[in-house]
Amino acid sequence: MPRAMEDILRALLSIRCVDFDSFDIVMPESSFKPIGVATAVPDFGVITGRTLIWHAPSEILPITRSELDRFEMDAPDGFHLILSERTTHSDCDPIDETKFQIVSPNQVSEWIGSAVLSGELAASVVPEDSNLPESNDLSTYSNEEKMQVLTSKIDIDSWTASRGIEGFSSSPMLLEARIWRVSGDLHGPSGSSERGEWTILEDPWCQRLSVIGESESMQKSPKIRSIEPPNENWLSEDRLKTEISKIVEERRRGDSGEVSISGTVRSMLLEKWVLDIHMAMIEHYRIFIPGWLINLESDKILHGRNGRLYDLVSLE
Repeated sequence: MPRAMEDILRALLSIRCVDFDSFDIVMPESSFKPIGVATAVPDFGVITGRTLIWHAPSEILPITRSELDRFEMDAPDGFHLILSERTTHSDCDPIDETKFQIVSPNQVSEWIGSAVLSGELAASVVPEDSNLPESNDLSTYSNEEKMQVLTSKIDIDSWTASRGIEGFSSSPMLLEARIWRVSGDLHGPSGSSERGEWTILEDPWCQRLSVIGESESMQKSPKIRSIEPPNENWLSEDRLKTEISKIVEERRRGDSGEVSISGTVRSMLLEKWVLDIHMAMIEHYRIFIPGWLINLESDKILHGRNGRLYDLVSLE
């Protein structure tokens, strides 16, 4: 998995950096892996000229002052940008910013995630020997159809800052959901009817339906890690029809004339317009919701639309 991450980093750096070129150097005493060299890395505010870029793979222990000191002694001369999947120990403060810049795990995951969801970067399929738990239902979407992803309503940096959470690793992923296309007749009072079409999101993670408006944008995404919800989270056919009927039902104002001594008094009544669910055309396709796999005290899934956390172990 670390090698796959290094390939992803090189691919994105080749797009985002100025004069990027990969390089390899043997440093057996260091846990930092060489990625490449660039003239500038604007995404992280690095415009110092020749910059050596390194990857700090995920480990249990944080980066320490002694580790940085040993690295400085063995590494080539120059400014070092370290893209880290590890937190940084407090004994590293202050870091000599003329020599080093360490990009936090949170920043790295956000950087990669935004590139994946924007279509700049296509992540590799997760190999079978991935260090992710094997007992859950993680899978990679490999259908040849276009893969559509709803836009995220959560900014992970703001989400973590508002909760005082720090020092955790995260990686972008997609959560499976369904879009239901419904077309049919709404029946009103006195036998009146009106044709309508609706696009409805079934979110099995929070187990609710919601109408998707025309302004809701969907993005094409390359293949990245995706996860399926428990089968029991999907609505049954009978429940689905009941909920669709409720969500598309309308209450409209109608005129009712009442005659009094002084003349006609007009009052406004709410009329119910109900979907003929038995004659409606209903079809669905798969869609994905952006999210993150994050490690706090245990692995959890952060939902990119509602900001809720879900236990990964509950999916086993």
